[in-house]
Amino acid sequence: MAETFRLEIVTPEKVFFEGEAESLTVETPAGRIGILAHHAPLVIGLCPGLMRFRTADGEKEAVNTDGFAEVRKDKTVVLCQTMEWPEEIEINRVKHRIAEEERKLREARSIVEYKMGKACLARAFARLKGAKR
Repeated sequence: MAETFRLEIVTPEKVFFEGEAESLTVETPAGRIGILAHHAPLVIGLCPGLMRFRTADGEKEAVNTDGFAEVRKDKTVVLCQTMEWPEEIEINRVKHRIAEEERKLREARSIVEYKMGKACLARAFARLKGAKR
């Protein structure tokens, strides 16, 4: 059995996951990063995407929005605005949201509106990708 580390995944509403993990893979602005036990200390921003982690029960996947991860020698804490299991995502609602965000992006009247629209669209596409697995 591989060495484990304590993994906590937290949103403003709840503790999404808390337990021992063998590995964690997340999306960052620099690309995907993998974390194992005894990883070097690190604080990193997270991009919307599919988070994977392996526990004694097997591989788990969840969709995350923007957030941060703090990696310590024996513990990793992930803080995200939202986390969802793929089976919780309603694909039709996500597709509707994508269409709405694309419309808003076309009609953006400022750089701020445009950047906010791009961020919302990235979150929606991450949810759609996670739901289709």
